[in-house]
Amino acid sequence: MFEADPQSSDEECPIPDNNSCNEEEIKKLFKSAFFKCSEKAISLKRTCGLHLSLSNDGQKLAVGLSRKELLLYQLSANGELTQDQIYSAKYSCAIKGVKFFNNDNNLLMSCTEDGTVTLHDLRLANSVTTYEDRSEGPKKTSTAFDINQSDRVLCVSTDVQKNGDSFLLFYDIREREYMGSYWECHSEDITHVRFHPTNPDLFASGSVDGLINVFDISQPNEDDALQYCFNIHNAIETFNWHQSPQKKDWISCITTTNDFHLYDVASQNQEAVCSRQSITAAIRRTSSIDCNLIETHNDSSGFFLLAGSNYNSGECLRSLRYDSKCFTPHINFMHNKQIVRASVYNEKERCLITTGEGGLITVWRYIEASEFGNGNEMESNVSKTMKQNMHTEHRSRPY
Repeated sequence: MFEADPQSSDEECPIPDNNSCNEEEIKKLFKSAFFKCSEKAISLKRTCGLHLSLSNDGQKLAVGLSRKELLLYQLSANGELTQDQIYSAKYSCAIKGVKFFNNDNNLLMSCTEDGTVTLHDLRLANSVTTYEDRSEGPKKTSTAFDINQSDRVLCVSTDVQKNGDSFLLFYDIREREYMGSYWECHSEDITHVRFHPTNPDLFASGSVDGLINVFDISQPNEDDALQYCFNIHNAIETFNWHQSPQKKDWISCITTTNDFHLYDVASQNQEAVCSRQSITAAIRRTSSIDCNLIETHNDSSGFFLLAGSNYNSGECLRSLRYDSKCFTPHINFMHNKQIVRASVYNEKERCLITTGEGGLITVWRYIEASEFGNGNEMESNVSKTMKQNMHTEHRSRPY
């Protein structure tokens, strides 16, 4: 068990990465085993998967690629992926996010760097509409976006402008109108925005300036809307909302230096801070310089942190369970093949989907031993199924 550090450290030790204990100890510590039930190569061309969104019914998966393309996949009950050959989109600039609507599995939004958000109706061949920056001044470069729980409000964040301000731009989705913006609370590029999972008026933003700001967008102006401000003293890479055992709102964040912070929103108390070094030790690896914190995911027991090693094409991928200011070993994802850049989790199906620098989409699921036998037999049978799926995919798409 590893307790949260009293303070984060930037120290890194250039040691060749490896497990810090033997395989038998790894199996004992990481008692939950997730196996690949399918894996698809996005393309035979070099590309990187950067963004993922899973529809609420768990049947559609949207993937944003480094080559400025949005692809759609169908996910079957047994975890197999099939690309939708009809619906895809290509853009002239980089994709900054993809997101399914919370209450309609046929509506999907994508955001591109030029400040345009596109609403796609997957029942139609063409996109429905676009939302573009209509705020004062030059057109701004987008960095991230999100949709609130009621699917009524869209927020798009920007990089820092020449006057030193970075913007949060708000749109009424149904009326397709620009509503206004906040620009006083961040002084550097805004890197991530996320609405509260149940409260449609609660919203947070994180920035290179080290601040996470929490707003109530029902208030009449930015000053009144700002409810809480957390100074991480480090650039924010990503953050997430969680619920404490006492049903209070928490916010966790991952910094650009791969440190982890957790805050109680209402009290503004720091619940935990864990350095890259302590996360490295918790996932039982030896080189902190290779440790990569990816994302946190909520489940019925709280939340877990997905982390891995960049060594040897990211072959090590593991998760840690957070409990009472401690991270403990949780899941070992066997035989990972890429450095993971994005992930989504379906708690109902106990299914994690990852994509990344290898241009692969991997579906990981918890598999009971009774389904495939035990031990090596289980891994062997899952591997055979995957190879058959990958062979079929490549044979049917010879480009």
